[in-house]
Amino acid sequence: MGSAAAWALSARGASVIGLEQFSLGHNRGSSHGRTRIIRRIYSEGSLYTGLIEAAYEGWAAIGRQAGRDFLDKTGGLDISLSQGGIFEDALAAAMQSGQPFEVLEGVDLETRFAMMDLGGRGRGVFNADAGLIDSDEATQWMRQRAVEQGARLLEETPVNGWSRTQRGFEIETDTARYPCRKLIIAAGAWVGELVPALAPVIIPERQVIGWYHADERFDDMPIFQLESEDRERFYVFPPHGGHGIKAGLYNHRRERGMEHVPPRGVDEADLALLERGLSLCLPDIRPEPVETMECRFTNAPGDRFVIGTMPQDNDLIILSPCSGHGYKFTPAIGEIAADLALEQETRVDIEPFSLQRVL
Repeated sequence: MGSAAAWALSARGASVIGLEQFSLGHNRGSSHGRTRIIRRIYSEGSLYTGLIEAAYEGWAAIGRQAGRDFLDKTGGLDISLSQGGIFEDALAAAMQSGQPFEVLEGVDLETRFAMMDLGGRGRGVFNADAGLIDSDEATQWMRQRAVEQGARLLEETPVNGWSRTQRGFEIETDTARYPCRKLIIAAGAWVGELVPALAPVIIPERQVIGWYHADERFDDMPIFQLESEDRERFYVFPPHGGHGIKAGLYNHRRERGMEHVPPRGVDEADLALLERGLSLCLPDIRPEPVETMECRFTNAPGDRFVIGTMPQDNDLIILSPCSGHGYKFTPAIGEIAADLALEQETRVDIEPFSLQRVL
């Protein structure tokens, strides 16, 4: 989100400096890991409809500017193995959206996607516009483009603190102080350290993802979310860019708090959870991952985004407590950040994501 804000603001001629505590493109946040899902039918609720449309338009615009598509439309499924749950949420969203979709159940679902074995229990909503985004490459492009447009992006530059001044803000690091008129904080799991008022309500959570060897039978697999009979929700990506199937479990081991932010390595309990998810839908996949990675979600109340200006301070903008489902919206949120910083009306209604809701 910080890279997107720098890209969008510098494109409009603003003077931009970005400070990153780690290296640019590091793997300590929630947006790395090569790929991220994008879904046009959004089971999380209609309040995201405006953001979804702006995001698809944004990725198309970025593709034209970059001369390559970062979005690969594989099609996508929301699948439940029990009554209700994500299937019903996705069906309601699909009917409300006006987007084309299909309902696939039982044998029909597994006939359509022969690589899946759900034991005839699956109920799914399919949309052809869903897919995946080359997140690492897209974010790198946004940074490069921001620099070409005049932005300064400083890595390995932790922010020790910031203060209000008569003309805006002053940002303090170990080596310098940086004045600015507007301050955008897109610090992910560390947002509570920079804005203490948010620390009690924005909670980081450790996640683990794995990549698994897959042969050509899985090349045409859609991205999908699978909700088990126990209401666990797994997410699975098809092979992409020479890498195997990617799998994860939302909320993983529910390890929440700043003590779980530093990476500690993946253990057998982590792998067992991912293996359980794959066994429910892709039993032919070998359970030993080729690669694993830790990341962290930054959860807000109700898993709803927090985007906007701080109460009583329109110059201080908060981005990106997105509860693990925000990356797909990156270009739209970058433009929102630029609108707020330049005191323009946002194209998308962000009232449902206001800071007043959580403070």
